[in-house]
Amino acid sequence: MGIASGIQKSGTIASYLYKGDCLEVMDELINEGVKVDAIITDPPYGIDYQSFRTKREKLQNDDNLDWVEGFTTRCSKLLKHGQHLYCFVDPEYSPEFILGFRQNGFKIRNLLSIPRGGSKGVGGDRIFQQQNEFCIFATLGKKSEGRKFNQTQILKPSEVYLKDKRYQPKEWLYRLPDVWHWTKASEHNSANKLHPTQKYVPCIEDMLHISTNENDLVLDPFMGSGTTGVACKNTNRRFIGIELNDNYFKIAAERLNL
Repeated sequence: MGIASGIQKSGTIASYLYKGDCLEVMDELINEGVKVDAIITDPPYGIDYQSFRTKREKLQNDDNLDWVEGFTTRCSKLLKHGQHLYCFVDPEYSPEFILGFRQNGFKIRNLLSIPRGGSKGVGGDRIFQQQNEFCIFATLGKKSEGRKFNQTQILKPSEVYLKDKRYQPKEWLYRLPDVWHWTKASEHNSANKLHPTQKYVPCIEDMLHISTNENDLVLDPFMGSGTTGVACKNTNRRFIGIELNDNYFKIAAERLNL
């Protein structure tokens, strides 16, 4: 069982990191009665991934999806009713995650398409080059029960729309598209990259601004190098992160000054 490695507090904000198997740690959190305001995570996709460029070590538990049913069940017990979940997935194996979430009371709202940024997919003569990453957006509960989006300053309307006298447009869009063309999903700057599938902090910050409020509690069961935690720290959200790999756990702790 993972043990809380440290607590960081800034005012009323705290980060809790657990090192261990996420299913076991999630059970511990459930037993403690923990409820979170959002789940944002990038789990293993079941594709046995290893970067052909960096040749980093393969990701643990990425050679099967036997754990998905248990993972989605635990998510439903930890997330507050009506709240939001973001889960990055591979297109081929996304049905396993979607089915698991649906069977545990989630309403699948969108499959977000977010530009990869920097490096594109390899592509070839049997597969199109992948330009985007995909992220399940879901709420816990029925369609009518989902939490409404916060009004954000993420995306502005087009100049044509702003000048159209038939409307009274606001400076910032409230209804955002499911193609997040204004950001990127992953960190491809080699100077900043600490994990083979490291996510881009501003992208996660956008999710937080849309779906949570300051001081809300956010869970990332597959924390990796701690990007979700960094985004929470930057936006004054509380954070629970879980990571199995010793090295990435240490990196996350360092990024969060724990």
